[in-house]
Amino acid sequence: MLATIATTRRPNADDAVFQQIVHRHSAMLRSVARRTLGGTADVDDVVQEAFLAAWTHAESVIESERIAGWLVTTVRRRSYDRLRSATSRRRADLDDDVLVPDLDDPANVAHCRSLAAEARRILESMPELQRRCWQLRQLDHWGYTEIAGELMIPVTTVRGLLVRARARLARDLADWR
Repeated sequence: MLATIATTRRPNADDAVFQQIVHRHSAMLRSVARRTLGGTADVDDVVQEAFLAAWTHAESVIESERIAGWLVTTVRRRSYDRLRSATSRRRADLDDDVLVPDLDDPANVAHCRSLAAEARRILESMPELQRRCWQLRQLDHWGYTEIAGELMIPVTTVRGLLVRARARLARDLADWR
């Protein structure tokens, strides 16, 4: 699909050169995006966005000897943007999941919000893969097999990471009970 960008968007550009760039750098960019994003479905989107940006700036980018660096930087920036937006969505999901039983009691509201903030702090301090497993399972309600496929790890690894994440949350949040 990425190779077709060259033939559908800018008939004036050097299509063959751009197709070579896409062919030469796709695997590397997917690898960078996968490492940055943790193997999510956003990998292909981020790589395609980078190639579209290169196509849009073809005059200044394609002829440069630094196209690979430019593409890698673009993929990383777009990946970080995706992670930031996903983190803010997950924070909102976590806040929504911590329901405050009595909104008329300010002390109870403050207690629940403090608990949610502490849980976020603990989650953010977990290793990335462990945190992603927990988020996909607890916030997105994915099954073990789906998580394993998404993160490209065995189901047994998913189980182990979830056990450790739950144990850590239980241990670190024990004072909140």
